[in-house]
Amino acid sequence: MSLGLDEKWMRRALELAGRAGERARPNPRVGAILVKGGRIVGAGYHRRAGLPHAEIEAIQKAGVKAKGATLVVTLEPCSTHGRTPPCTDRIVESGIRRVIYGSGDVDRRNAGRASRILQRAGIRVRRGVLEEECDQVNEDYRHWTRKKKPWVVLKLGMTLDGYLAVPGRRWVTGRQAREAVQRLRAGCDAVLVGAETVRRDNPRLTVRGTFRHSAECGNVGGVQPWRVVVTRSGKLPKGANLFRDRYQDRTLVYRNKKWGQLLRDLYQRGVSRLLVEGGAKVAEGLVKAGEVNEVVIYFAPISVGKRGEGLARIREWSGWEWRETVTSCAGQDLCLRGKLGGAK
Repeated sequence: MSLGLDEKWMRRALELAGRAGERARPNPRVGAILVKGGRIVGAGYHRRAGLPHAEIEAIQKAGVKAKGATLVVTLEPCSTHGRTPPCTDRIVESGIRRVIYGSGDVDRRNAGRASRILQRAGIRVRRGVLEEECDQVNEDYRHWTRKKKPWVVLKLGMTLDGYLAVPGRRWVTGRQAREAVQRLRAGCDAVLVGAETVRRDNPRLTVRGTFRHSAECGNVGGVQPWRVVVTRSGKLPKGANLFRDRYQDRTLVYRNKKWGQLLRDLYQRGVSRLLVEGGAKVAEGLVKAGEVNEVVIYFAPISVGKRGEGLARIREWSGWEWRETVTSCAGQDLCLRGKLGGAK
């Protein structure tokens, strides 16, 4: 295949990788296709941790047609035994003649090993096709693996003038935005708030409704995310829902912990994605510390004005270096989503 065709097939593999969404966590999103005689004879993506990797699914679908074919995969094939056997073994056994991959694996157990194993078996290997795009699809996985701390998503619901609450209203945003937040929660391993949010709102921070068991959100089995509370004083209401409901053993309290220390501890607990939901001081503190990777803001089409005296508000926007921003609608509310530059 020429360079142009390599890129064409890799774009197809990237489309497949995108289907995985949050389901693959904590594994990376990977897509793979098998090409023979200018046609795709097998295709697959990694659907969920513990299930076959993308390469294996593509090989299974191709059957005997895999022999002599070219494998195009977005990530360097794994070469160690984890929940599933090494993909390199199956690639060699299937008779594939050429392998093209985009990203190199950042997992030290696999990094750089696939090329050596495959080439020793007489398989030609080409690396780095659409590497930047393949890296991008797993930016959160790469961060989690290399930095040893979760990918941090900051969610805010606010008025047009930056207030996180509205006098006389229970909710700032509408129903569709609140349902979208349930999706966000279901796609994360932990949800974090500040002590003042616990005192004022007495939240449950659970994944509710249809998203709790949704394969689309990666929350298969209905495991509730950790509920994380940060506090300086340690003074929290003992009767709060977080400490009395049936998920109380999923609640963690951190007192006077530096952000880096807290995130490393959550990493040790298996948290790869952390959703931060409140409040203003927590949000600004995390951004200032350079620990926010992604931001999701739902803007309600209202302003508080002079009625906002004493209410929580995002006042300081300097240092929020937005990139890759996307806007959409959630009912009557506007959603702004993007990544922050400068994150550690």
